[in-house]
Amino acid sequence: MSDSSSSTPKGSRREPRQERSQKRVASILSAAGQLLEEVGYAALTTNAIAQKAGTSIGSLYQFFPNKAAVLARLADGFRTEVSRTLGRLFSLETARRSTIDLVNLFIDGIEEVQKRTPGFRYLFSAAKTDEAGAGEASEELEREIMGPLDDILAKAYPDVPEDQRRVCLRMIAETSKVLLANARHLDPATQTMMRGEVKRMLGLYLESYFAPELR
Repeated sequence: MSDSSSSTPKGSRREPRQERSQKRVASILSAAGQLLEEVGYAALTTNAIAQKAGTSIGSLYQFFPNKAAVLARLADGFRTEVSRTLGRLFSLETARRSTIDLVNLFIDGIEEVQKRTPGFRYLFSAAKTDEAGAGEASEELEREIMGPLDDILAKAYPDVPEDQRRVCLRMIAETSKVLLANARHLDPATQTMMRGEVKRMLGLYLESYFAPELR
């Protein structure tokens, strides 16, 4: 059976159809995500990815022409995971009842995606001016992350001006990125404490603009 396909996902030379090839691509992406967390995008190389994935550089090049293509494919997967996770957690009823609860769900959702997708924390937390090639992917990921929150707040609180909503979302995005960037250097107990305080801070901040009684 041929491994080629007429439609290939972003960043790929071809779509793997055989189970063995699918597993190889999955291992390459997992290795790339782990290396992003360890060394960053500038120091990432295709040779290092192949070595960590336990495959040959030739096998990697069958599916990805360069490290930028690997990053693009990783980012596609991150966006899919974020959309699926936040779509499952968010509801209009929750948003209308309590924006504090909504922020809690948002932070929990991002944390959930981070735990099961190596490299997510690095890409979401990367500054837009960092390392050519990673900045654009980081911007796209941020839009995918904030999109569901923007949509549900717009529906639940239509009287809040769009400009104000976007400012609030920017504050939430930037604060969340700082948390994710710094958390890797902290012990688990401190991470838990810090995450709780960020939830409280952002929840109260958002409630000052989106409290039910202010509608």
